[in-house]
Formats: sequence, C-alpha cells, structure tokens
Amino acid sequence: MPRHCPTQRVLQALTLAVLATLSSQVSAVGFMVTAPSQVTGLANAGSTVYDRSTAAIINNPAAMSLLDGEQVGGNLTGVFPDWSVNENWDCGEENNCASSNSASATVIPTLGYVRPLSDKMTWGIGLGASAGQGMDYGKRFRARPIVTENEIQVIGLVNSLSWRLNEQWTVGIGAGAIYGSFEQKQDLPSLSASAGDDIASLVDFVGLAQDCQGLSGPALAFCLRGAVNESGLNPESAAETVGSIRSYLDGNSGTRVKLEGDDIEAHIVAGLTWEFTPGHRLGLAYNHYTDFKFKGNAEIDGQLLSDEEKQKPNDSLTWDMPERLVLSGSHQLGNDVIFFWDVERVFFDDFESTDLNIDGYPELVIDRNFKDANRYAIGTEVGLSDRLTLQLGLSFDESPVDDSDRMPDIPVEEIIKTAVGAIYRVNDKLTVQGYAIAEFLGDGEIEQLASINGHKIGDEFEMDTDTVIYVVGVSFGYKF
Repeated sequence: MPRHCPTQRVLQALTLAVLATLSSQVSAVGFMVTAPSQVTGLANAGSTVYDRSTAAIINNPAAMSLLDGEQVGGNLTGVFPDWSVNENWDCGEENNCASSNSASATVIPTLGYVRPLSDKMTWGIGLGASAGQGMDYGKRFRARPIVTENEIQVIGLVNSLSWRLNEQWTVGIGAGAIYGSFEQKQDLPSLSASAGDDIASLVDFVGLAQDCQGLSGPALAFCLRGAVNESGLNPESAAETVGSIRSYLDGNSGTRVKLEGDDIEAHIVAGLTWEFTPGHRLGLAYNHYTDFKFKGNAEIDGQLLSDEEKQKPNDSLTWDMPERLVLSGSHQLGNDVIFFWDVERVFFDDFESTDLNIDGYPELVIDRNFKDANRYAIGTEVGLSDRLTLQLGLSFDESPVDDSDRMPDIPVEEIIKTAVGAIYRVNDKLTVQGYAIAEFLGDGEIEQLASINGHKIGDEFEMDTDTVIYVVGVSFGYKF
C-alpha cells in the first residue's frame, strides 16, 4: 500500500482552513450587507428609490437628489443569530458529535451625511461597518479540520455625487474603499512526522494479520510477528499516533491552526431614478466590488506532522466579490400608503473557487461552483398619523450554491426575511425609527467536507444547519 507523504498531509490540512464567513452573514444572497437604513423595516424593498434616508449614498447615489435638503442619518443594528448544526452520522456510544455550536452576535453601525451643492448637484459621504459575522462549531464537530471558528469584519467609506437632470430623472455615482479582515481557526490532531507512515503501516498490518485468524499460542505470536515485520510497523510510534487521534476524537484540542489577513479594495456604485408619473418611481443601481486578496499569517500552535512547536508562514486568500444589479420601484397608492419592491441580481458566476497560498506549500484551489442568484422584496408604508408611519416587508433570496457543492465553511442557503418598522417624526427636523427582522435560512444540507482541485474530500459527510437570524435596530434622520 502506498505511503502518504507527510508534507502532502500538512498541505491538505492547512489549505482546508479557508475563509468561512462572508456569505453566511445577515445579508441575502450577496457577500455584502446593504447598509441598514429606513428601508430595513421594508426588508430593503425600494432600496434604490427611497427618498427619506441617507442610505442612498450607498444604495443608489442618484436618490440623494430626492432627499429634502442637508441632513445626517445613522443606524445602530444588532444581529443575533440562532444557529444550530446537525451532523447526520453515527456518533457512537460516547455520542461523539458536535456538542455545541453558536454564532456570535454582531453590531453594525452606519453614518451618512448629505448636502446639496447646488440646485442640480448633491454630495454625500457614508461610513460604517457593512458586514460582520462569527460562528463557532464546537469541539466535537467532525469537520474540525475544516473550520471550528471564524469571524469577519467589513468596513466601507463611500463618497457619492448626484445630479438632477430634470423633474423626472436623476443620476449618481459613488466611489470608495472597503476594508475587510478575517480570522479562521481549525483544530487538527497532534501528529508526528511519521504519522503518515504509521497509518499506512497499520493498514498493511491489519491486512496481513487476517491470515492469523484461528491461530493461538505460539503459532499466533509467530504469525503476528511476521505481519509486523512485513508491514514495517513500528508499534511504539503507531501507538502514539493512534493515541493522538483518539484524544482528538474525544474532543481534546490538538494542533490549533489560525489563518488571518486583511485587505483594502475599491468599491464603485452608480445608478439612476425615473419618476415616470407623479407618485410612481423606478430606480436602478449597480455595485462593483474589487476582489479581496487577504494577506496575513497562518499561525500553527502544536505539532502538525512536524517537530516544530510553532510556525508562522505568510498566507494569502483571493476572494471574488460579486457584482450586484438592483431594480426598485415605489408607488403611491393613496395619501397614506406607498408600495415598494426590489429585484436584485447577484453575479456569482465568477465565484468558481477561492485560491489559498501559504509560504512553503503549493497553491491550493478550493472549488466553489457558485451560480448567479436573485433577491425579491416587497414592502409597504402606511401613515397612521402625521407623526407615525408603519412599515412591513417580505423578501426571498435564492441560494447561490447547490447542495452538492455546499461546504461547511460556507453554509449559505436560501433566505426568507420578514421585517417590521415604525418611523416617528419628532418634529420638522428629527425622525427616529425602530425595526425588527427575522431571517429564516433554509436547511443548508452539506454532503462533503471540501472540494479541492476538482476532488471531493469526505463526500460521505452529511450535516444540515438550522438558522434564524434576528435583527433589531434604531435609526435617526436629522434635517438641518
């Protein structure tokens, strides 16, 4: 039986520890969270045509020309995931399955400022944490070599300009920078440099020892000794390897691997609005993100097929950010009722793989096979009084990945979102809003540990996720 090269085993272990988060956040089908704003209570319906929020800076710069004068606005949003993982495999008598899993709460702040420069031109600037997420699979997760914990932060700064062409048309463009950072951990057995040979020798020994069945006494001892010699088994070393694996399966930490990195890239957004008849408006916005290339260090604490106790090679991870195209509409149905809708296309077709490089090891390509996906949203605003407005919203996000291609590090699935909000006008200058959202993620069935260079690893693995994400927040808008 062929021996497995220890270096190759190290490579596989390290390269399986890939970024796990950008797609399992509070957003829909995209990797980027639309900035929380007064459309949050509408499930983001009407995002490119809404005319009472500084979120137009990022959602659609053209809509800034629809705002009423100079103003500042912001949000503080809390994200509280209720996330569980079910491993569909035989846990054994010791119930050796994932004993705990959780996703950390996240706070997303945003702040925007809009100022008319003339009758035709409006300028705005927005800053905020546009994404944030974390998850912990627990110590007994069978896919610990893939991922145990991960965390991501994305912060963006956008400068936008808007022009009113006439009473019907506005156009706008924005440009800025987004900063992203990630940290991911995995847990591996502590194995010596001879572990690969030990395991291969054990397999050979078991095969040869089958000829010893039915023997006893000196004959059995003589037969087993021959199997040891022929297989090349080192009993002491093999016992140490088996002991390390058993300790690991019992939930004990072995070798900790941590990947981290960050990057700053460009972001461009452009759009237009068209009020084709009074009270009825269409908006179109396009978002382009430069692909991230996270750079940092792969920190290894413990023994990983090496005698070194700690290693810190440089690492880099290339991550393709999808382009987004959003079409929205708003329709005044009466003095106190407005209907909103959104149709969004997220272009995942270029997200075929993530490429991981670690100094000293060959480049690894992790297959993703994502496909373009759509988001659909509807919402309504109902004026209950001169000061109080009620919002309701519903949205559906398609899954960008099939069950056969989904992996534990990116457990993204379709999303159904329900939203409610209330806007209170304190006076002619100040408005405040509260909103709450429940996002129901479909059962994310996972049928493999990973797919590397076209080869599936652990295709007998089965698990599913059950997730509800609760979002609550407050916003304000102040007109000068």
